[in-house]
Amino acid sequence: MKFTIKTIFLLCIALLFSCQQKNEAKKTAIAVSTSTSIDTLQKKDAMKSTSNDDLALFNQLYPIDILQPESKNSFKKYGIEFSGICYACDLAEIKINKKQLHLVNVCDSNEIYQIKDFTYNVRDSSLTIKTKNNEFSFKKIEKEPIFELQIKGDSLLLKNKRIAKYYTQKSLIDQFEVHDCGDFQG
Repeated sequence: MKFTIKTIFLLCIALLFSCQQKNEAKKTAIAVSTSTSIDTLQKKDAMKSTSNDDLALFNQLYPIDILQPESKNSFKKYGIEFSGICYACDLAEIKINKKQLHLVNVCDSNEIYQIKDFTYNVRDSSLTIKTKNNEFSFKKIEKEPIFELQIKGDSLLLKNKRIAKYYTQKSLIDQFEVHDCGDFQG
C-alpha cells in the first residue's frame, strides 16, 4: 500500500512539473512572440520616420555646374565643376538636417560653416530655408534631383566655401561626368 501511495505521489509531482514546464514554455513562446512583434513595430516606425523625413531629399547636396547646356541627358548636361574642386578647392557642399545646416568645403570636411537657427518648408520637391539674415531656396529643375539654389538677403562671405548655383544629391555624383584633375591636387 505504501508503495502505491508513493507511486501515485511521484506521478502527481511529475505531472505537476510537466504542466509547469509547458506553461513556462508557453510563457516563453508568448514573450518571444511579443518581443518579435515589438521589434517589428519598432522597425516599421523607424522606416516611417525615415520615409517621413521631409528633408531626406536634401540631406547631402553636392555642387555641380552646367557643362553641356545642349544635352537632354541631365547626367551629361551637369557635372563636377573643375575649377572649384581641382584648382581653387573652394566649393561648399551642403548638409541639412532638422537642426543644422552645414556648408562644408569639398576638399576639407573640417572646414564648416554652421547655421542652427532656421525654419524650413518643403513643398513639391523644393526646399526653402529661412535664417535670421537669409533665405535659401532649392528648386528642383530636372527630372533627376538637381536643384537650383537662390539665396536672398545678406551676402555670405565665407572663406573656402563658395556656394554653387546648382546642387545634386551626393549619392548621385558618380553618375555625372567627372573630369580628371590632372596635375592639380583636388
